[in-house]
Amino acid sequence: MEEMKAVIGIKTREGRLGEIGNELKKRKEVESIFEVTGEFDVISLCNFKGTIGLERFVKEVLQWKYVERTTTFVVLNIVKDK
Repeated sequence: MEEMKAVIGIKTREGRLGEIGNELKKRKEVESIFEVTGEFDVISLCNFKGTIGLERFVKEVLQWKYVERTTTFVVLNIVKDK
């Protein structure tokens, strides 16, 4: 099973950044969490073992009480990291 990275944008309901951040911190797939301005409220950099892991994660996050929607970007190539 091939490892993959994804950047996931999360739009929260009622500005509940803290609750979303706390839930994301508990997940082993999550490498980084950023509270941001713009279209999303939270951006998360995650690692998965294939598309099945990514699918499960996104479906679960969408069930969280204060998540309005997500947008997922699959990393095809890392040009520069750090």
